[in-house]
Amino acid sequence: MPVKKKVLQVEAAEGDELAPQARAKELRVDLRTVLDNIKAREGVIGYILRASTSAAVDIKDPSKIIDYAVLSASALESAESLSHAFGMDRLSNVVVEGKDLKILLLTIGDHRISVFMERSVDHTAIYNEMT
Repeated sequence: MPVKKKVLQVEAAEGDELAPQARAKELRVDLRTVLDNIKAREGVIGYILRASTSAAVDIKDPSKIIDYAVLSASALESAESLSHAFGMDRLSNVVVEGKDLKILLLTIGDHRISVFMERSVDHTAIYNEMT
């Protein structure tokens, strides 16, 4: 089971070199809070939040974390390949639906987010809450 770490709050003046890092930490904290609220919804299985140097995984069934991580990475890689092949710019979100499962893939800033849910869950409400 993932261990939640306390996040250090860093305050920096506007002209200070730490200001972008402080904003990134604030964004990470906000995303984790929103994702925790989303995960509490009925039908949401969990999420993976990836940054450039770290990742947070919160899945209801810990025995399937690797399966969800592989599925998420494969779906995101395929979506990016299709995006480049068709000359699209950057993808804002991708929804992949299977027989019983749905994945919402988002990119917010430098963070890549995968939200796993049952197929019956309204992914547009989750997307609107995330953006």
